[in-house]
Amino acid sequence: MFPISVGWIAFAGVILTLIALNYFIVKYYSDKHESGKITTIISVIGLTLTLLCVMLIPVDILNVSTMSNSNGTQISQDSISQRTEGVKMLYYILYGSILGVSLILVPFAYFYHEEYDENIPTCSRVYAGCKFTIFFILFTIILLVVGAFVRPGSKPIDNQDVKNWINDEVLNQNAIESSLLFAISCLTVLGFLVFAIYTSYGLSAFPIGLIKGKKRTDDDKADINKDLWKTKEKSSFYSSKYASGKSLSEKEQSNLSLLRGKERALSKRSERLENSNKGIRKILVIFRPFAFIFGFIFILVSLLIVISIVLSLIDKLSSSVCGSACGFLSTYPQLKNPFDIILIKLAPYFPLDYIILGGLIFFIYSCTLSGITRIGIRFLWINMFEFGFRKTYPQGLLLASVLLMLSNLCLNMQIVNLAPRYVMYGTQVFLNGTSVEPCSINAPTNLCIMSEIGILTSRIQLGISFFGIVFYYGTWVIVGTFVLGLAVSIFKRKPSAALSYAGDSDEEEI
Repeated sequence: MFPISVGWIAFAGVILTLIALNYFIVKYYSDKHESGKITTIISVIGLTLTLLCVMLIPVDILNVSTMSNSNGTQISQDSISQRTEGVKMLYYILYGSILGVSLILVPFAYFYHEEYDENIPTCSRVYAGCKFTIFFILFTIILLVVGAFVRPGSKPIDNQDVKNWINDEVLNQNAIESSLLFAISCLTVLGFLVFAIYTSYGLSAFPIGLIKGKKRTDDDKADINKDLWKTKEKSSFYSSKYASGKSLSEKEQSNLSLLRGKERALSKRSERLENSNKGIRKILVIFRPFAFIFGFIFILVSLLIVISIVLSLIDKLSSSVCGSACGFLSTYPQLKNPFDIILIKLAPYFPLDYIILGGLIFFIYSCTLSGITRIGIRFLWINMFEFGFRKTYPQGLLLASVLLMLSNLCLNMQIVNLAPRYVMYGTQVFLNGTSVEPCSINAPTNLCIMSEIGILTSRIQLGISFFGIVFYYGTWVIVGTFVLGLAVSIFKRKPSAALSYAGDSDEEEI
């Protein structure tokens, strides 16, 4: 087992990597004609903070795993307290920063850009941004104040070791910790909604899209030319009628205007289709077989993720501490979970578990981006902003960043479902009489040290069982939307090879 210092060195490298990655993603989607430094900076900071919460987990696991050896013998209590306190403080700093970015900085930047006009001075835009952000600041204060007064109550538990653990780790929290966890839990509820809509669909649409590919250029050209010929024919009918001296009715004039708009849109699509196979895109065609292979691998990973989540959900029903009253918090996983087994086996060989978990997080992150790109930034059925390569307005980019941040908060909870034993205790064992057993909640509190992420998620589930119940059934909804998204992705037609824009669909409709 590597020393904990190696984990912190790896984490420092991850911070730099995430900053560079998120900066690339933000610039990739930013509108090439309209982008702002404030939007870029806030988006990068927000995305990096939420991803760091998840990427801190392997370091947290390494921290607790190195507190005891293979015989169950622990290091000194002073060292344990010092190391756990450091990790806990880092989690709380990250969570507090996420609250500040998502509920204060993002709204300010959004309204700042809403006031953009060449005739409006910068100070007026700053004033407008601050004026509207006050409501979000008040909302944040209300969340924190309410959370400070929400205290966990007693639970109907018979096991004395579990009772001791709850008294030591769950009930023993101050008002600041309670208020911060309550506010983060409220945001995580929204995160479950985002995860169910965008991430679940992306987990199926992203790999299926790689497998199916896009339409053949020749087929695309044939469809566009056919549609363009029909449009020109209809348009010429109205034009010839007008040229013959007959007046067009208001409805006919409207139809003629729509047909000309559609004709322009189809001509643009035809032009983009001609350019789609030029330059670098012509070279990328040779990598098409690899896209199919990666798509097949990615859909297997998606299925493995969903299967692991389902196994954890089923396991919680049988091994829960006290059912819904405890937010379905389980004692020790009874069902074998694929990701849990892999990560526990690799944990002693850090950073292999870090690499696997990092790859898994990046895959889910990419699927969320894919879901947002395909669905768009919507409020119910209203498409608010288009989200695509070099064509996302600053306001749309900020909203997309919030969606990604909320999804990452939900991912923070889902990691516990994906690898419950790994996340809670890592590779820790304790000496039970003459036998060495893996650590669990049932173990004596002085022999097993739970990871800080395990304690935080347990506090959320046990502190207010409402959140635990919402998270449990919300995860079932995520599984259901994945199955629905998989069916839609399989039967959906291949997309066009030509780049599409929001205005095209408006002009093509009649």
